[in-house]
Amino acid sequence: MMQRSEALIRLVFVDLFGSIIWFPIWWYTKGLKKFIKWCIEGLEYRSKQYAFKIWFKNFFVPMYGQYDLVGRLISVGMRFFVILGRGIALVAEACVYFLFAMAWVALPPIALLLALQNIFSGLFFLQLPF
Repeated sequence: MMQRSEALIRLVFVDLFGSIIWFPIWWYTKGLKKFIKWCIEGLEYRSKQYAFKIWFKNFFVPMYGQYDLVGRLISVGMRFFVILGRGIALVAEACVYFLFAMAWVALPPIALLLALQNIFSGLFFLQLPF
């Protein structure tokens, strides 16, 4: 019988309260580190998908075998605008990842404030006899 009560005490005090206390520490240390790693991997993946190396490597190579001056100018201009567009898209995706990271940091305090507001305005103050 003593083993069950010890297991219950351990469950309540160590596992439950320990998890509640450990959550913010994990969220802002290991969790944030994993999240930033996920963001960097996502940006690296998108950079590889946009194939910047290939576009820069073939920047001055004429397209479709057009070796005359007009063909070369059109090829360079086309590749310039493609690289520019893909660069803008990569910067936009980096901004979205940055916003995700800011939301990751701001989510627990906002959730706590909203929960406290709901507790105090929704339940407690409605039951007071004013």
